[in-house]
Amino acid sequence: MQNQELANKRNSEIFLEVFTEIERSLKEICKDEYTTNFSDLLRKARSLNQVVNYYASDLKEFSQLRNAIVHTRRQNFIIAEPHPDVVQEVIHIKNLLQNPPVVKTVMKLNPYSVSPSASVKEVLTTFAEKGFMRCPVVENGKIIGLITAKTIARWLVNSSGIIDNTPVSQLLNYIDDDDYCIVSENTDVVSLIGLFNNSVRNGAYLQAALVTQKGKPDSLLVGIITPSDFPSIIGQLKVKH
Repeated sequence: MQNQELANKRNSEIFLEVFTEIERSLKEICKDEYTTNFSDLLRKARSLNQVVNYYASDLKEFSQLRNAIVHTRRQNFIIAEPHPDVVQEVIHIKNLLQNPPVVKTVMKLNPYSVSPSASVKEVLTTFAEKGFMRCPVVENGKIIGLITAKTIARWLVNSSGIIDNTPVSQLLNYIDDDDYCIVSENTDVVSLIGLFNNSVRNGAYLQAALVTQKGKPDSLLVGIITPSDFPSIIGQLKVKH
């Protein structure tokens, strides 16, 4: 909706048009073209989409406002004329549902990574100096694992504890594949949040999302996202008044 077009409409008109688009998006999320009860649609969609879940309470209130507008129309005025901040928020939610931000806008660029031939001492030194807690292992341009503090602890328990000259390849058997996932730089942020939330529900805990250009292990590693990045990611979901 263009700014000039918005300027020529009442808040109530804008609100109803945008809310209708949101309702259509919820039906697409639920693959449900026939549900007419908005509460049922919202309940289904919030378990499938993180934006819907985040704004569920607001959407429920907006549905009540929609009903008030529709049922109290008069010939020359609207009794329940929405506040500009409400219009701004409903437009923001619609935009997030239809065109959410993508991973490359929130990831840390060019993450530290090592090859299997690198020394464990180098990794530990870098962790200590940079405050890192995880590190992708890349061999011939392909991601083969993620070293975490847990990885090193498992290795230490089962090894002689001699760190000098020990190659990273010795850690590979102690890597937990559930510690990381690989996503494309064009994956939407909503799907990314869902991956982290699902890992927790399944009893795991993603340490990182490794971002490659095409979302494949043998595609170029371009970024990393860790749980510490989520405050700024969630910030992108919030409406800016």
